Amino acid sequence: SPVRFYFRNWHGTTEGESPVWRHCISKLKGGLSPKKTPEGTPLLDGASLDYLFSQGQHDFVKGVVPLRISHSEADQHEIENECLGMAVLAITYYNMNMTADMSSPTASHEISYKRFIPESLNLNIKRRNFLTRIRINNVFKKFLNEFNQRTMKDSNITPYDLKIKYLATLEGLTSGLGSEMQEPLSLSVTQEGDLLNGGYNGYYHQSQVQSLSQNKETSHDMQVLVSGTAGISWRKKPATTPLIVKEKGKSKKNKLDENLKNDDWVVFCDFHEITHTVIREATVTIYRQDNKKMEHWESEISNLLVVTKEREPLPLTPMQSQVSFHRILKEEIKQEEHLGPGTRTNIYSGSLMVKSIEDDEENGGNPSSQQVKVVLKVLGSGHRDISLAFFETASMMRQVSHKHIVLLYGVCVRNQENIMVEEFVQLGPLDLFMRRQQTPLSTPWKFQVAMQLASALSYLEDKKLVHGFVCAKNILLARDGLDADEGGPFIKLSDPGIPITVLTREECVHRIPWIAPECVNSMSSLSVPADKWGFGTTLWEICYDGEEPLKDKKLTEKERFYDTECQLATPDCQELAHLMTDCMNYDPKKRPFFRAIVREIVNLPDKYPSFKAQPQPGVDPTMFEKRFLRKIRDLGEGHFGKVELCRYDPRGDRTGELVAVKSLKPENREEQSNNLSSEIDILKALYHENIVKYKGICQEEGGQAIKLIMEYLPLGSLKEYLPRNKGKTSLGTLLSYSEQICKGMGYLGSRNYIHRDLAARNVLVENETTVKIGDFGLTKSIKENEGYYTVKDENDSPVFWYAPECLTHCKFYLASDVWSFGVTMYELITYCDSSKSPMTLFLDMIGRTQGQMTIIRLVKVLEAERRLPRPEGCPEPVYELMRKCWEHKPERRITFERLVEELSSMQQQLQPQNHI
Repeated sequence: SPVRFYFRNWHGTTEGESPVWRHCISKLKGGLSPKKTPEGTPLLDGASLDYLFSQGQHDFVKGVVPLRISHSEADQHEIENECLGMAVLAITYYNMNMTADMSSPTASHEISYKRFIPESLNLNIKRRNFLTRIRINNVFKKFLNEFNQRTMKDSNITPYDLKIKYLATLEGLTSGLGSEMQEPLSLSVTQEGDLLNGGYNGYYHQSQVQSLSQNKETSHDMQVLVSGTAGISWRKKPATTPLIVKEKGKSKKNKLDENLKNDDWVVFCDFHEITHTVIREATVTIYRQDNKKMEHWESEISNLLVVTKEREPLPLTPMQSQVSFHRILKEEIKQEEHLGPGTRTNIYSGSLMVKSIEDDEENGGNPSSQQVKVVLKVLGSGHRDISLAFFETASMMRQVSHKHIVLLYGVCVRNQENIMVEEFVQLGPLDLFMRRQQTPLSTPWKFQVAMQLASALSYLEDKKLVHGFVCAKNILLARDGLDADEGGPFIKLSDPGIPITVLTREECVHRIPWIAPECVNSMSSLSVPADKWGFGTTLWEICYDGEEPLKDKKLTEKERFYDTECQLATPDCQELAHLMTDCMNYDPKKRPFFRAIVREIVNLPDKYPSFKAQPQPGVDPTMFEKRFLRKIRDLGEGHFGKVELCRYDPRGDRTGELVAVKSLKPENREEQSNNLSSEIDILKALYHENIVKYKGICQEEGGQAIKLIMEYLPLGSLKEYLPRNKGKTSLGTLLSYSEQICKGMGYLGSRNYIHRDLAARNVLVENETTVKIGDFGLTKSIKENEGYYTVKDENDSPVFWYAPECLTHCKFYLASDVWSFGVTMYELITYCDSSKSPMTLFLDMIGRTQGQMTIIRLVKVLEAERRLPRPEGCPEPVYELMRKCWEHKPERRITFERLVEELSSMQQQLQPQNHI
């Protein structure tokens, strides 16, 4: 082909990347634009650019070059928009080169985008409903027309510019653009003097793999040498016994079918990084013919037949070596005892059927089968959306080979389940083992465990690999070493499970204090320094005999622990205390390298043959001192309590955080103190992005009364916010607020709580796009085995937001909150206009009354199926959704889960029509 090699940013238009230029005498820029450049000429001439543009179009549409992986719905939407934008560029270029006039059937306004987007996306769009497809088609036509009528004319864009823009966009939209696969025909082992002139040209048999890996003279020095198309040889480093990989012919499948025998391997190399003539990184694909069925598996080249001097080889049995990096058939594994749940996985013990390398003379020389005890980590069919992340963990584990890291045998797909098959470690998780011990474990024992863990993490750091969840429960004990003649403990670091990149924020906060602070808010911050933080926390667990740090803290309290940059209490061993705090530095750049950590731990047993690690009372970030609370103003007041805006300012320099402080009025403290305590307990236990956050408590003088400290949301309640911002709050925004309220209420119901006071006045505005449910003073837990809560004290109940069963029988169901949401949504759609408030409209229906008569008349109105009228300008589907909340019988009302789906669908239909 005219384009043999591809370099990113050869066009020089990608920001943040260095351009690639070809230096020559002429300084003219190639293509149709005569601009001069000081660097030289572009890498590609006109003919090569035409070829690359055509090839890029073909590979993009046919899926030869896959789209980049999306990590969220918003990212997926952006990718789809970019694909449609690519179609605009392709169609525009196509029409600029047409000889026919614009009345041609293939004119720009007649061409469909379907021919110019990936076939997979086309299929995805076809599965969507009819209205969505029409909307996409209309938006595309509008954008294509505007691009041709405005952008093309205003900017004097040439066909050359369109090709450059197309290929530059393709680089960022896809993954692996321009990569090539070098496919060798065979593998053979030769001596160094025979590098390119001979050697065995047959396939490399599995038994040869074993004999090589056990060869004491070559196992540490064996390297890989690859012979390419031009006869150029690259080697990783000078080798004493190199492995020759010769290029394969074109008839790949036929060659495999003709020559492969059972248990034979064929290896293909894919170079990821080549510097000059040195292979820095490569991937091998192993093809194996097994019972006339072709299988393949991939692995880093350094893990196949190669054990370098820097790596300490695992003490594997021949049978274990055989099954490494093998794709395991479901018939080869047997699931046994359930060992417990993981994060979105279930863990079982099991057995793996493997073939022994040793020939069985009694079996006619054929390999015999044996069973190996294994651990099965099963990702169920309900989590197929994160299967890619699950295999990313497996990919990381198969790149490592260290005696203190668990061996991954392979991966199995069983029906709709994905399974990692790992080595079974007899004594199980370290934290459980330590907590079960009747006598204290010795200081040297603990330091030895810490040393082994640090060495494993140092190995990962050298390979630039991130574990992601270093903790005592992910450390498995292969030998307890409690007897003097056993040589001490021996641990193995297990896999991290599901990567944090696909976990919810709640799941990430649950991992505090093991997860590094920078990763809680940004999963993309996961890096090697994050493992150093996790090591510091795990070191704390080891010192404190497997105790769980922050075990009694709720999620809101754990989050505050990081917000205030707190530290765990440390043992009295000074060097060890310093090491922990260094590892758990809130600045990732200041955490020490694992090699330095290993050096520090080496000297600790001599300096501290014993140390005390009694838990010490640390600073509780959820306990606020009254003397540091500075009142700014009142935020609200009720019959029994009030809410104030305060600044918590321990430094006294007005830099402290703003908080909302809820307290009881002095005359109601005795009577209502239990209610406030109950609200504190409830709010402390809740953690959701659409529920106001608990920060802590403040005890008053004598410890008699307490104050509730919550996050301060500066924009106030929806009842205050919407009338002020009616002009800039669209229907779509109101529906988004409604959806967020439903998500928060759905979460509350899932925790078996009934709010009982949902109204616009109790929904707080964090910013223009986010709202949170607040005021849990009336919230109650549902009694066990009952679906309702009975009110004992009416007091000041918000009757006009109440469902009929609440008014007639004082019973509150989860469905009762759905009714209240319908009334709250009515408030939102009317922008909380006081003249259209639910109370005003219902009083117009029933007449002006007081006390119990109000409830009696209101019940009669509701039993007659009279409801709040459709607000002026409210779309009929939106009002119908409210009516579904106001079904008279609770069991017939829509659920919060269904409300979320309906509201999300409505927002999609209201999305602006002026973008792709």
